Amino acid sequence: MKEKYMSRLSLIVNAMIFLIVGITIIFLPTTSLGIFHFVVSILISLLGLLSFIFNIIKSKKKINIFLSISTFTIGIFFYANPNTFLKIFPLIFGLYMLINGLIKLIAYIIYRKDKIKGTFSTLFMSIVDFAFSIIMISNPGKNIRTLTLILGLYLILFGITYFYDLLKDLFPKAFSYKRRRIRITLPIVISVLTPYQVYTKINTLLDKYITPVHINNKNISGKVDLEIFIHVKDTAIGKFGHADLCFENKVYSYGCYDEDSKRFMETIGDGTLFTLDSKKKYLNFCTSHSNKTIFSFGISLNDKQKEAIRKELDKMKENAYRWYAKEEVDSTKEYNDYASILYRKTKAKFYKFNSGKWKTYFLFTTNCVKLVDKVLGATGSDLLRINGIITPGAYYNYLDKEFKRQNSSVISKEIYSKKK
Repeated sequence: MKEKYMSRLSLIVNAMIFLIVGITIIFLPTTSLGIFHFVVSILISLLGLLSFIFNIIKSKKKINIFLSISTFTIGIFFYANPNTFLKIFPLIFGLYMLINGLIKLIAYIIYRKDKIKGTFSTLFMSIVDFAFSIIMISNPGKNIRTLTLILGLYLILFGITYFYDLLKDLFPKAFSYKRRRIRITLPIVISVLTPYQVYTKINTLLDKYITPVHINNKNISGKVDLEIFIHVKDTAIGKFGHADLCFENKVYSYGCYDEDSKRFMETIGDGTLFTLDSKKKYLNFCTSHSNKTIFSFGISLNDKQKEAIRKELDKMKENAYRWYAKEEVDSTKEYNDYASILYRKTKAKFYKFNSGKWKTYFLFTTNCVKLVDKVLGATGSDLLRINGIITPGAYYNYLDKEFKRQNSSVISKEIYSKKK
């Protein structure tokens, strides 16, 4: 009873905080901006100072010490020049919207090339993002009020999602297997590195090879019917993560596994799905060969939801054909591309797509998480990235939040890793 109360209390507290801050930013922008300027500039200064002390004691590398001094100097400069500080943030927001618009424009071009219907909304949202970016970048000093209105509205909507989660927790039957709803999630710049940040915090808990670490126990009757794996690795690309799923002991993973098809700085390529009939074999491969840490979230499903997932996976494979890794085609040689190594170690089967949204992989839209979300969506899950960009970090945040709710279908959370 205490766990339920604390869970619901935290939902109410979070909702109230976001709503109050959002309303304050909208109706008291001058006061809010003053507090924001003070807190951010002080935090940047402290970050630079602490980093400088750490690097003097531990690292002693000149480049790290230089970066620490630069960070501290920027913080002090911002504190002493509030007007400059308040001009920079609309500019940063404008550049962020510009990047979003460019991503959606590329996605639209890919959709048109693959002859996918109903994609005009992607082009429309790209134009909206470009328009906002031009407004912000052209005169950032005069657009700070516009930015505060957007930020305040965003925080209010984010707070409303907590109230929605509270209602789901109080009345679970009323929200079972409904159609999907739009959910406001954390900004990409915050969520993208979440799995890696959690990984660094729990690194000392990780046990030996392929042994799961149970983060928490949830006293709910039921068994895990579907698992979602969030991957993370201590490398530049690995920090951003990867996502795939396991259903009825069969792993499904989407990406660009044909390295010869990669282009545009390896962000675009042929969409490839692989399946593997052994969860343990796949986890062994990920932790031993790839040296990854896997966050596994277990979901309990009813019969109707399980049947919906089977239909979704069958529908996906109807438009697919077998693609063979290099080592499948020529077993006399040992190839070093990822697909060949995966085939050698696990005998995974690869598939490409004749047409449709999965035909072309695009890192920022039609990616690994989008496929997981599409499959999970068959159960009525309400995670849907409002701007069309889903990251493994955003998915981790959603699943972790659902796990902490008493009456959610996410009933387990485990970590798999190879101890270094």
